[in-house]
Amino acid sequence: MNVVTGPKEDRDLMTGRHTVADLYCGDCRELLGWKYERAYEASQKYKEGKFILEKSKIVKENW
Repeated sequence: MNVVTGPKEDRDLMTGRHTVADLYCGDCRELLGWKYERAYEASQKYKEGKFILEKSKIVKENW
């Protein structure tokens, strides 16, 4: 909700190779993190469909 995803791309991360899509704010288009689309290693399959948000990009306003 309130996010848009960029194109899928393969990246070599610390835990192995993954297909990910960057996540952007739906309003201001600021890069917020990424979504795991595919994990190539069986031990990393649990990450598929999960989101990683960079804590420094999340701002609490009017809560």
